[in-house]
Amino acid sequence: MHFSFDPQKAILASAGDYLDHFQRRGRAVHLEHLGIICYGVTDCLYLGEKSQVLLPLEGTALPLIFTESCHYPAGDCRLTSLAQVVLSATTDFLEVDEAAPFYAPGSDNLWHWTAENLPKLLALESIGYSGKYIVPLESKVARESLVLFHIPPERLLPAKAAYRVKRLLLPQRLSGFDLPYYLPLVEFTRNKLLEAVGTLPGGKRCYIRRTGRRKPVNEENVLDLLRGFDFETMLPEDLSLAEQWRYMTNVDCSVMAHGANSTLTLLQKPRSAFVELFGNRYVSYNNLHAARLLRLKYHALVQDLDVSSAPLDMSLADFLWGGLTADMVVDITHLRILLETLLE
Repeated sequence: MHFSFDPQKAILASAGDYLDHFQRRGRAVHLEHLGIICYGVTDCLYLGEKSQVLLPLEGTALPLIFTESCHYPAGDCRLTSLAQVVLSATTDFLEVDEAAPFYAPGSDNLWHWTAENLPKLLALESIGYSGKYIVPLESKVARESLVLFHIPPERLLPAKAAYRVKRLLLPQRLSGFDLPYYLPLVEFTRNKLLEAVGTLPGGKRCYIRRTGRRKPVNEENVLDLLRGFDFETMLPEDLSLAEQWRYMTNVDCSVMAHGANSTLTLLQKPRSAFVELFGNRYVSYNNLHAARLLRLKYHALVQDLDVSSAPLDMSLADFLWGGLTADMVVDITHLRILLETLLE
């Protein structure tokens, strides 16, 4: 069957509004113990190649896009790309009876997978959902976590494909940045992780090293300072995902550069300390849900901003976003005083 999709006529609709209007096309499922909602929608197309997008079927015309489908707004560029996917996939839709999608931009990243996808997947498991999951099977992080939670391979479908689903259970749109307001879900996720990997006795202080971009250029100075405070060093790439999670369960204080590794703070001891190192052009507080749930003593150590280094023809917004890939210089004196305060 060939479908048509016109980006100029696309309508962004919430799943709740859609089901209120088309009451025979599905129903809402309230997970009241976690404070979230899932939407069971019948006869949909799911396109996972570009992003998590749903197009309810109305004959062969596809006018609707659910806002729950994306963590980011569906702008003109995304809609144009979506039209191309629809046209190229019209003969390649796989038929599925029942499925739930857990694939959003960046879901092969430890933070995006653990904060934005895994909690909702585990929530469905907790109510006995038995359908298939559409997940990024190319992601090592996703694969390892699903094995830990004993999700059988036959229930997993690759996200980078197109599906026609008879009944699709769609979790509400919930970015990881929203999690501080969903603490029952955060606590539930932490408990599931602890059940899966166990805990370590005692206590320790650790520095989580980062490879690749966005790491301290004066890391040797940082390490010299931290050794004086009895910190040990961990490189996540040396450990499996389960070992990383377990490693964090007896941490009294962690220090690390901003990045996906900071996801691991959700496994720290309650009321422990967390120092996050930022450059001077990109600051993003991704882990406030862990700080709020565990009452972490959280401190962001940000390099002083020097806008004089920006090219004259570059906007401030572009200059700041460029900091996402830039290394940082850590103020050693500031870090020393901060640790003296935290660890007294």
